[in-house]
Amino acid sequence: MNTERQTLALNYLINLLSRREYSEFELRSKLQEKAYTEDEIQAALTKCQAQHWQSDKRFTENYLRMRAQRGYGLKRIRQELIQLKGVQDSTIEAVLEMDENNINWQAIALNVLRKKFPFFQDSLSAKQKQKIWQYMLAHGFNHQDFTHFIGASEEKICEYLGEE
Repeated sequence: MNTERQTLALNYLINLLSRREYSEFELRSKLQEKAYTEDEIQAALTKCQAQHWQSDKRFTENYLRMRAQRGYGLKRIRQELIQLKGVQDSTIEAVLEMDENNINWQAIALNVLRKKFPFFQDSLSAKQKQKIWQYMLAHGFNHQDFTHFIGASEEKICEYLGEE
C-alpha cells in the first residue's frame, strides 16, 4: 500500500542521495525531522536499499577515505562512524578488512606531522613531544603510526615507510 506520504518520503530520500552518500541512521533522522511515521520511513528506506541507492557499506567506504584524506586516524574515524553516523561496527570491520591495503595510515600520519609540526624531525623537548602526541592521538592515530617519525632523519622515515 503506497500512500502519497510514502512517495513523498521516498522522493525526499532520492533528492538527498542524489547529492551525496548517507548512512541509514542519517536518513532515518532526516525523515523523523520531517514528521514521517515509522512505517513511511521504513518503506522509503527499504526501497532505497533494494534499489542500491543507499548502502551503509558504500557510505562507510567513502567516509573512511574522505576523513583519512583530511588527516584523521582510524580510531577517530571509527568513533565518528559509530557515534555520529550510526554505522554498525560489523559494517566498519567488513570495510576495513576489504580496504586495509588501500589506506596507508603511517603515510597519512607523516603528512599530518609535516603539515602541523614541520619541526618534528628536530631534537625536541619533552613538552614538544607531548604536544605532538596529544595532537596525533586526538586525531585518531595509533601511536605505532607516528612515534618512529618523531626526531627521525629523512632516511629513517623512508626506511619505516618501505621506500628507497
